[in-house]
Amino acid sequence: MAEAKETDPLLEATEGAANRKLYYDTNPPDVVSAELQPIIDELDLNEACEHLAKEGWAVVENAATPEFNETLRNKILEQTGGKMGGGNMQLRNDPIFARAALNPKLMAMAEFSVGRGFLLSQFATSVSPQGSPGIGLHADANWMPAPLPEFNMLLTCCWATDEYTKENGATLVIPGTKELRRHPTEEEAAAKEGAIAINCPAGSVAMWDGNIWHASWPRTAEGERVVAHITYTRLMCRPIEDYSSIADELIDAHGDRMAQLLGRQDSLYKPNGFAYEHMEATFNNSKQTPFGILSFNLE
Repeated sequence: MAEAKETDPLLEATEGAANRKLYYDTNPPDVVSAELQPIIDELDLNEACEHLAKEGWAVVENAATPEFNETLRNKILEQTGGKMGGGNMQLRNDPIFARAALNPKLMAMAEFSVGRGFLLSQFATSVSPQGSPGIGLHADANWMPAPLPEFNMLLTCCWATDEYTKENGATLVIPGTKELRRHPTEEEAAAKEGAIAINCPAGSVAMWDGNIWHASWPRTAEGERVVAHITYTRLMCRPIEDYSSIADELIDAHGDRMAQLLGRQDSLYKPNGFAYEHMEATFNNSKQTPFGILSFNLE
């Protein structure tokens, strides 16, 4: 009697030996995947990808139309009356916030930075009038001990509805700190040695990885700094915000890409447990995706 062989459901889910190797045949974290490259080209994001990978931060100008930027700014201001403050869980408040989170340029940069099947971790907003203090120096990989991973775990995107300058309270970064793979000490946070401002025009999105040290300058100029803070994370990480109570409503309104952001399209969200047949589509930076590609197509 032939001895029964143990079966591997992970291998059974693939089609032939050639596909089985694809789990392990991965790109370096600074390489754009083959299926994402045409989107990066069409959106003119190659330079931004290179800068983000090398420096830990980047700027994407003209993220949307001036009309969209103005509407986004006004919606944020409505919540605070122009006073210092902000809010979290913004996807529940107005459709424009979902549209900002689903912006094609941001989604492409997020897929490059934190991989296929990435999730929305947080959508917050803030208003900083003249005299508002800056935020202290930190790295966004808050719950991770040193040494931080060499590859990025989360991407923070700040939609600058106003011009970003030092006087306006722009975000500052300290070049080279992403390579340190640790959080700043109290003394380093106070000194902010080598800090530079991320200067960019209104309607731009400034973004950075989870390792680079950053803060914000106090606002000394008149008026307000009005910002949407959108954070994307790898699919195996727990998001900061929980939209499960309104997930179906958001997906009905905004489609499959919202389903991905809320974790409803990957191999982990299955009633009967892990779905091996969907694993390759989101496997960390694999060079090929034989079971379909979660990368979006431009409309």
